[in-house]
Amino acid sequence: MSTVEQYTELKKKYKAMLEGARRNENILRKFHSFEIQLMDCESLIEFIDTVINQSRTIFNWDHTTLILVDPEYDIQRLFEHSDSDIAENPNLFFIHENTCLNKIYQGLLSPLLTLYDLESHAILFPETQSQPASIALLPLLHKDRLIGSFNIGSDDKNRFDENAGADFLKHLAAVIAVCLDNNLAREHLKYLGLIDNLTGVNNRRFFDQRLMEEISRIRRSGNPSSCLFIDADHFKQINDTYGHQTGDQVLRYIAQVLREQVRQIDVVARYGGEEFTVILLQTAPEKAREIADRIRQQIARQPFIDENSEAIPLTVSIGISTLFADEITDNEAAAARFIEEADQALYTAKNSGRNRTVCYSGDSLSSNDVPDLPEP
Repeated sequence: MSTVEQYTELKKKYKAMLEGARRNENILRKFHSFEIQLMDCESLIEFIDTVINQSRTIFNWDHTTLILVDPEYDIQRLFEHSDSDIAENPNLFFIHENTCLNKIYQGLLSPLLTLYDLESHAILFPETQSQPASIALLPLLHKDRLIGSFNIGSDDKNRFDENAGADFLKHLAAVIAVCLDNNLAREHLKYLGLIDNLTGVNNRRFFDQRLMEEISRIRRSGNPSSCLFIDADHFKQINDTYGHQTGDQVLRYIAQVLREQVRQIDVVARYGGEEFTVILLQTAPEKAREIADRIRQQIARQPFIDENSEAIPLTVSIGISTLFADEITDNEAAAARFIEEADQALYTAKNSGRNRTVCYSGDSLSSNDVPDLPEP
C-alpha cells in the first residue's frame, strides 16, 4: 500500500472515529437531559408518562413498556388513591412476583440487549400490535432487589446488540430505579396524609378534596351523586361500658363494612369521631337509599364480637342527600348544602329512634324503616 493510500485509509478511520465520538456525545447529551427530566417529575403519574412515553419520542424507540413488581397491590393502590386511571398508561403492567423477570435476566441483573424472541419476551410487550425485532431490557433494582423492568423495542433488528451502548442503558436503569423509589415514597407520604390512621379509610381532608372534585363532575356530566352520613348509635355508651380500645375496634369494623358494601369508585371517609361519610358517585336517591339500608342491616344483623368474645349490640343511623346538576350554581355553596342536608337527615334518624335511614328530599325528610333482613 502506497503512502497516499495509507494516508487516505487513516483519514477515513479518523473521520469514522470523529463521527462516532460526535454521535456518542449527542447520545450522552440526550441521556443527561432525560435523566434531569426524570428527576424533575412532580408526581408518580408524570414519572410513569416520562419513562414510557417521553423516552420513546426522545430516543426514537419503537416500543416501550414498564413492568413493576407489586406483590401487595401497594403501587396500584397509590394510583387508585390519587384518582388516576391506570388504563391511561396502556404500556404499564404489574406482576405479583418477579419469578418471570428473574428467569429472563438469569441473575445477571444488567441490561440485556438481544433479538426479540416471542416465547421468552412476549410477557414484556403484551400490548404491542407488532413485535419488535430487537430489544433492550433494563432491570430496575432497589437495594439489590429486582423491582421491575423497563423494556425497549426496535423494529430494526440491528438497533440493539451487545455493543449498542449498554453502559448508557445501565446508568439509565439505575436512574429510573432511584426516581421510581423516590416517587413511590413521596406518593406514599401523600397517601398517609389523607388516610385515617385508626380505620384505614380516607380522612376528612381527603373527603373535602374529593367532594369539590365531585361537585365539578356533577355539574359537567349532569349525573347526580348521593352522600351518606353514618353514625354509630350509642357509641359513648360502648366506650364507657367496654373501654376505648373496644370502641376503636367497633369503628374499624364499621369502616370495613362500608368498604365492603360500596363500590371501589365510591369515597369512604371517617368524618370525625364515630361519624363516617360516603360519596356514592353517579347515584340517584332510590339507589342511595337501597345501599344505605344494606349497610344498616348488615351492621344490625348480628352483635359485634370484641377480642374478649363479648357480644356488643351495634347499630348505625344514616342520613342521605342527593345533589343534582341543576341545583349547582356555586360549587362551594353546593358542597356545603350537600353535606348539611345529609347531616340534617342523620340528625332526624338519630332523634326518631336510631337504626334508621332517613333521606333528605327537597325541604322534607323521609324515613325508611325497612325491617332487618333475616340471617342468610
